[in-house]
Amino acid sequence: MANASCFASLGRPLLLSKIQEPVAVKTRKALAIMGYLSRMGGLNAPREALADLLWSSADRPKAMQSLRQALRQLKTAEQEAGFDVVQSSGGHVQLDQSVFSSDFMQLLALLERGRTDDFREAEELWRGDFLTGYEDIDPEFSDWLRVERERVRSEVTGAALRHLNQISIEDGGVRVEAGGRFLLKIDPALEAAHRVLIRLYMKLGQKERAEQQLKTCEREMKLHLDAEPNQETRDLLLGDSNGQQSKKFGSGEREDPTIEVRRNNEDAVSLPEVTILSSSLVKKGLNDAIHLREEVVSGLSSFRSFDLYQAEYFGEENAPKPTLIEGHELGTYLLRFTHDERTGKVVVQFEDRSNGRIIFNEIIDPSMWNSTASAGSQIVSRIHTYSTGRLRNPSNSSVFARWCQAEALLWDFTPQSDEKAMRILDELEQSSSYFSMTYAGKASIIMKQELHFPLSDKTISNGMSSLLDLAEKAIVLDPWQATNQRVYGWALILSNMPEDAKRAFRNASRLSTADPSNLMSVAEGLAFSGNVDEARATAEKAFSLLSFVPRVFYEYLANIFFAAEDYESAISQIERGAGVGVSGLTTRVAALICSGREEEAEQILQRYSEHRMSLLSSSPLGADDPEIWREKINFFQDKNAREKFDRGAAYVQRFLFNGPRSI
Repeated sequence: MANASCFASLGRPLLLSKIQEPVAVKTRKALAIMGYLSRMGGLNAPREALADLLWSSADRPKAMQSLRQALRQLKTAEQEAGFDVVQSSGGHVQLDQSVFSSDFMQLLALLERGRTDDFREAEELWRGDFLTGYEDIDPEFSDWLRVERERVRSEVTGAALRHLNQISIEDGGVRVEAGGRFLLKIDPALEAAHRVLIRLYMKLGQKERAEQQLKTCEREMKLHLDAEPNQETRDLLLGDSNGQQSKKFGSGEREDPTIEVRRNNEDAVSLPEVTILSSSLVKKGLNDAIHLREEVVSGLSSFRSFDLYQAEYFGEENAPKPTLIEGHELGTYLLRFTHDERTGKVVVQFEDRSNGRIIFNEIIDPSMWNSTASAGSQIVSRIHTYSTGRLRNPSNSSVFARWCQAEALLWDFTPQSDEKAMRILDELEQSSSYFSMTYAGKASIIMKQELHFPLSDKTISNGMSSLLDLAEKAIVLDPWQATNQRVYGWALILSNMPEDAKRAFRNASRLSTADPSNLMSVAEGLAFSGNVDEARATAEKAFSLLSFVPRVFYEYLANIFFAAEDYESAISQIERGAGVGVSGLTTRVAALICSGREEEAEQILQRYSEHRMSLLSSSPLGADDPEIWREKINFFQDKNAREKFDRGAAYVQRFLFNGPRSI
């Protein structure tokens, strides 16, 4: 470590010098920046994300100023430590991967080897939860840290358990015991770790030790979880003469419960594979090229729709030859970056490795773009559109392909497409209950009916009563999926919990900054939550990333302008919107009334008369009580915006329930 920085992120964080001496950092938020970056892909993050995370109560300009001060504090600490690790340019802050290391990285390297001494050293290295003592520096950071700690624990326990699924006693069991003891230091109530030790002692013929370990398991689980070991753990004491667990558990056969970790790995959803190859991007002075690559890789990663593989960085003369790969149902691709030093341009080539076809070959001139983020987002969009588009053929039957088929239907914005999507999602839930986006998709359909089709037939869903449960289940299964966080935010809006919704929307925005669809949905949700300035900024970012604007985005934008009390802009945007949905109609009427154009609002409703009967479908929501309908159509949480929207909703209510002559 003589030539590298060391960041102690387990337990209380420290910045260590070249000689491993602690270096003072003026504020905890400055040190928290390094902790956050250490968990990001590519060790980098946008400045805005850091500012919002650590100074969430301040407005954006003040938060950015605070971030600059914190970065200066880190620079002062680096001068004392004798190295430069934090780099800031191009709107991003990143850690120099050639210099930075952390005790968590060291821990994972030890667990990768998984030898006896490695487990013992890892036990010494574990000093407590990730960034202990940093829970109170900002509410947004606290929310992120709570989830990140669980992720760190999951990574560590999973890495250790991979070496402990098979109980070996060739060395007297010392390696397995060291692994079990390491896991129990992390979590004394981890039942899987107690199982490992019980199985080990049974295999060694040490039943008394196994019984004592079960008692320890009972005590720790009662103390920390107020729970008891399950029957499978207790039945581990029913081993045969060779220490092997009996296959009989009551009336039927059960597998060894410690294979649960392996099964979870097997349940992992297969995704399209993208290998990233960079040529001539490691020389100094190529910041634009490097940032473009990192934007693309980060964007692809944030979609959670690809298995990404980073190839080594080659010079032109050593670049690997094209190779065809067969048999990958979901597709396997090569994404190649090449920098032309003479012109400063970057060649981005995307190839289908199953047939050698070049999908696109684009020459990017950074000077022609407002930002590398915009260029990167459009490349990501092309890759995502192509790779998922080919999976939308119903002949593709893998879990992720079926999700792509359902997702395409969700974007049709018709009740008929929603019904088809729900059938696919029902099949996915039956066959692959571990796939989180199934539940987010179902929740999305329920919400869409309330927002866009509030009068349509509700027979395809369980109604609003199951909405929050579905959204929460998606979050529990995968909190790092932006779609899950976004849907959870909307579920909270419909459950009248705007503050919780804001946090979910911000999480969704941070998790997927390259997806304009994600950002636009987040922007509308923030507007409904009452955070208008952030909603407008998020929408502007989404539009800056688009090469084509879907019509439904204008309806989102109209609601944002309505929340901002810019009614003329709301009217002009809704006129460009997607169609004759009740939500868009109500926004348009409300904006016209609020701008003093009541007569025009009445004329609009009269023109919609031909659609009234189709809107009043066979099972209208709130048909017996129009006031219930009017309450449900209004998603604005700010009191003033809610009252003004209700003026338009009252007009639409009379039109729908009493007929055109009532207005």
